[in-house]
Amino acid sequence: MTQVILYENKTVHIDGYKSIINFDSQKLSLKCKEGILEINGKNLLIDSFSEVCMVVSGIIENVSWVN
Repeated sequence: MTQVILYENKTVHIDGYKSIINFDSQKLSLKCKEGILEINGKNLLIDSFSEVCMVVSGIIENVSWVN
């Protein structure tokens, strides 16, 4: 199971992702057990990551699941 926590449209904490599909300053796509998680925004930056969790900051405009 993947857990996504959004803090004030500035930071997203993701637990339980499998891999990074795509990343640039406007879009992050992560492969998760439930499907693909997409984070869209401006000035996106991966602050920290490990094998199971990630923290992304920037101006978060949209977080959605894509199947």
